[in-house]
Amino acid sequence: MDDWERTRLTDAELEEFFDALFPTGFAGPDVLADIAPESWEKTPLCACFHPSPEQVFEEVRWARRRIEELTRSRRERAPQNPELAPSPEPTLEGIRAEWKDTPVNAAEEVAELVGKCLWDVFSDNHEVITADGRVADIGSFRGAGAFIAEYLSGPSRDRWSMDYCRFYLGTIWIRARADLTPVYRMIFRRLKALGADWEYHFPALGVVDLAPLKEAIEKPEGPEDYSPSEAFAKEQEERERQEELERFRAELAESNAQARREAMDCPPPPTVRAYQEVYGGDPRGWPPA
Repeated sequence: MDDWERTRLTDAELEEFFDALFPTGFAGPDVLADIAPESWEKTPLCACFHPSPEQVFEEVRWARRRIEELTRSRRERAPQNPELAPSPEPTLEGIRAEWKDTPVNAAEEVAELVGKCLWDVFSDNHEVITADGRVADIGSFRGAGAFIAEYLSGPSRDRWSMDYCRFYLGTIWIRARADLTPVYRMIFRRLKALGADWEYHFPALGVVDLAPLKEAIEKPEGPEDYSPSEAFAKEQEERERQEELERFRAELAESNAQARREAMDCPPPPTVRAYQEVYGGDPRGWPPA
């Protein structure tokens, strides 16, 4: 066992930790009594799965704006590229025409919401520290989604299973539909009861260069395959790729810095507010540097 493994719970210990957090499950009566004391249908949290047409309209507009922000500088450099053309502006009438109400399934919706909120706490670069100082590491972004899905439903025999998608990226698509602080507060109360703590990390976009991996797995060329002209063209292509990569990294760095500045002008996110209410102070990592 290396030092990295010594600082983290084992898979078996993670299951035991979650069993201790939720002895009656993610949608047990104790959970419902905490986040929906009257009934699930009467709590504002129910809107997470039953949004109004107006809410859906705002979400579509927000997604379009974010895409526009990420592609604007690239479009300025390549205005003729049809793939970078702006998408049509959504309309409320168009959303209403496609909107359909769906029946409430309290047990399934509560379990899914708690699972998504757990992803927000345990993943998204944050860390849950157990009473003995080890990290309750449930995996990377996708791995964390898979852990939560398997904890709820058991291991999947399908190697291509997409169950993790239910929890991947947590509440990112539903967090504007209701104040999720009550769910985070419930989670932090349970963590505190087990002597655990939480470390906040400000979310940041990044880029991974997979070209070295591609080169490593490609069949190496022999001397008889060498072509000076092809080698020159390849070097030129690589230089251009690196320049584009560096420009994109610089844009992301500025976007991340801007997000941090904007965050300091706004109230803390619901996860941090819930932590403050339960623990009586800021989590480590807040405010972001």
